[in-house]
Amino acid sequence: MKIFVANKGDDTISYISDNHTRTFLKLIDDDFTYKSDKLHIPQKGPHRLLINSIRKELYSLNVFDDSISIIDIDDFHLQDTVYIGPSPNDGMILNNLIYVLNGDADCLTVFDIMTGKIIEQVNVGFQPQSIIYSKKRNKIFVSNTNSDSVSLINPIDLCVEKTLFVKSKPFGMCLSDDEKFLFVANSYLETGLDGSISVYDIINDTFDDDIKCGKLPISVAFFKSSLLVVNSCSNTLMKIDLRTKKRTELFCGYMPVFVRVFKNYALITVSGENKLILVDIENLKIERKIEVGKEPDGLIIEA
Repeated sequence: MKIFVANKGDDTISYISDNHTRTFLKLIDDDFTYKSDKLHIPQKGPHRLLINSIRKELYSLNVFDDSISIIDIDDFHLQDTVYIGPSPNDGMILNNLIYVLNGDADCLTVFDIMTGKIIEQVNVGFQPQSIIYSKKRNKIFVSNTNSDSVSLINPIDLCVEKTLFVKSKPFGMCLSDDEKFLFVANSYLETGLDGSISVYDIINDTFDDDIKCGKLPISVAFFKSSLLVVNSCSNTLMKIDLRTKKRTELFCGYMPVFVRVFKNYALITVSGENKLILVDIENLKIERKIEVGKEPDGLIIEA
């Protein structure tokens, strides 16, 4: 297993291998040291990571300089950096194309990996934040934070087929394992109110539920019959049993921001403490803490 973490505060990518070896890759060419040099001002801001297993490439979406960094996975070195548009908040790979959300341009940009060029842009809602693809339903979903909506997009012609209106300031999303349900984290950003999770039934085109969670839920993941929610202002991981609606919380440290599931573990970046934590999901217990770079954000796993 290989774990990669985007460290927005020091322009590095952390690589943690099976034997827990940690390596740092700098995305800019300067002389700062990863932990001790407080004078370094981040210029790229690696935010989200994508993997192309066929090409053995890792892609870093950089929100500060509006670029994608292309990294060779095998020898972990920077190959190239290309412009992708203002504020790339999230992305996904489909058919040798990278679909990138440009938050400050309110659009979806399509980048051709083979040619290294932008080939299309599609208008979505205001400040698009998260993108997810349902292979079984052949739909792309985009959460629009400042429109309180989710855009439902046909990947064939990139037409916005429908706009789903959710609660306040939607951020992260995930799908159930059978891809029948979409879960949208409504952050209620800057209101001080607890957030919620909107549950959208994709097949029947209805909203089934709105589940309360903690303050500033910004990342969600599905695990068996439960939902894992990172509440960034509550500093917790909340496990919600979708059958009983029972909620259990685990304190994660200061400002957790992103969660991914691998086997029976939740991997969470804790931005305020510069750590990656591994949580035993069944027992909701922190198994390990790994120091990474400054202000860790997105992470991705190559099994």
